[in-house]
Amino acid sequence: MSSPAALAAPDAVALVQGAGPVPSAQDKTMEAARQFEGLLMGMLFQSMRKTIEPSGLFGGAETTRSTYDYLLDQAVADKAASSGQGWGLAKILAASWSQARAVKPGVKS
Repeated sequence: MSSPAALAAPDAVALVQGAGPVPSAQDKTMEAARQFEGLLMGMLFQSMRKTIEPSGLFGGAETTRSTYDYLLDQAVADKAASSGQGWGLAKILAASWSQARAVKPGVKS
């Protein structure tokens, strides 16, 4: 039988079911900052791509090409942001958000 302390842990059921530990507020903040950075990178890539004339090298159908371009842009942005190899904006945002949360202790994480 489990000890009462183990049963009282808020994530004990999740751990038994195979889930990982509950992420901390700092981890959640960093993940949100990385996702935001990835979103901005993807939007910038799409805007940059609109300035390029299509060469026809990868097919002539505009909808097919734009779909693949969008998927490529999102994959590159997501990979860069999630690996920490983005612009560094995620670290700055996470630090700023953590500092703002420390100043306003009543804000829930």
